[in-house]
Amino acid sequence: MNKSALGAGMVFLVLQVCPIAALEQPVVWRDEDTGCAYLLTPQGGISPRHRRDGTLDCPDVPANTGAVEGMGRDIARGLDALQREMERLRERYNNRP
Repeated sequence: MNKSALGAGMVFLVLQVCPIAALEQPVVWRDEDTGCAYLLTPQGGISPRHRRDGTLDCPDVPANTGAVEGMGRDIARGLDALQREMERLRERYNNRP
């Protein structure tokens, strides 16, 4: 194998590994004042951490609450939007010449 092929292979390998190294796992950080957990990325991003049931990972938020109520609210909003759209289409259809 010649040196140029070996060099090209090494460059290819390094370029393949760089994106993998950039995708480091976020670190869990807990706020001392509130006790809520956040995910910190190596790039400087922050987002609230959620439990498996969808609730915020905070000590004052009981587990298994919020997910069902949140889904109920979302479904109600969706049904309201659907009803408004149906009324708009009905008016549009009735006002045709």
